[in-house]
Amino acid sequence: MKFDIIGWGALNVDRLCKVNEFAPEDGETFIYEETKSCGGSASNTIIGTAKLGLNAGYIGKIGKDSNGKMMKEYLEKNNVNTDHLIESKGETGEVIGFVDNEGNRKLYVTPKINDKISNDEINRNYILNTEILHLTSFVGLNPNDPSITTQFELLEEISSKVTVSFDPGMLYVNKGKEFMDKLISYTDILLINETELLITTGETEFRKAVETIAPKVEILVVKRSTKGSFIKRQDEEYNIGIFEVNAIDTTGAGDAYNAGFLYAYLKGYSLEESGIIGSYVAAQSTTQTGATEAIPNIDEIDISNIIQKFKN
Repeated sequence: MKFDIIGWGALNVDRLCKVNEFAPEDGETFIYEETKSCGGSASNTIIGTAKLGLNAGYIGKIGKDSNGKMMKEYLEKNNVNTDHLIESKGETGEVIGFVDNEGNRKLYVTPKINDKISNDEINRNYILNTEILHLTSFVGLNPNDPSITTQFELLEEISSKVTVSFDPGMLYVNKGKEFMDKLISYTDILLINETELLITTGETEFRKAVETIAPKVEILVVKRSTKGSFIKRQDEEYNIGIFEVNAIDTTGAGDAYNAGFLYAYLKGYSLEESGIIGSYVAAQSTTQTGATEAIPNIDEIDISNIIQKFKN
């Protein structure tokens, strides 16, 4: 089977707790609602691309527990191929998240089995049978756990044979310049937020940070929260605004942006149009609780109309 996109990253079940406001230092507050849903940055993006109509697959590791069963069923329900989902002894990863009334969030990750993917568990033919391989971070809580090493070993082997998109997240950015330089050397499409970009480059000015990173990748996409997004490929640059919606939960909005952008890019839309679709999908994703529940299916939206209205 030929894929448009395959994701590879942590698989987590998200426990999202709603609070009126975050607890102050040495203080406390109460949870007035709790939901349980499927998450993980790469899987959020891949589910989004599948809902938008792409042929999508996933590589990740789950335990033989109720959370693992829930995660696999959710991927399959959203038409993501799970032929190379790794099932093993151990507990499926989990994220405990707190979301306030403004839609802001704080997330706490327990990686569990996510960090234990070894090189011999990855099927090369599966990876090489896709247009884009989309990667995100692992925690690497124990330096002896293999997932991060496996990721880099496979990138060294296959990055010249497949287009690699990467959303490193703060977990990888905080590993330092040498780590990020190595990661970026394997990356064709870098999807990063503004804070992560500034930390990665050590710059305090956005433009200087862009000039540092952009020459190292084919396409640089910077997600700038309420400022929208910035996209650069060589001399081609675009600033894309946001779609105004009533945001309920911003969990996974950056992943949803990735889904919209990568979908449009693979469908041959221009970089500007890809950014517009990314912005639209990200906005829609915040209108319900959970990272992917509100991402629209392709038959529910008119891509051309969205682009035209945004440009006007």
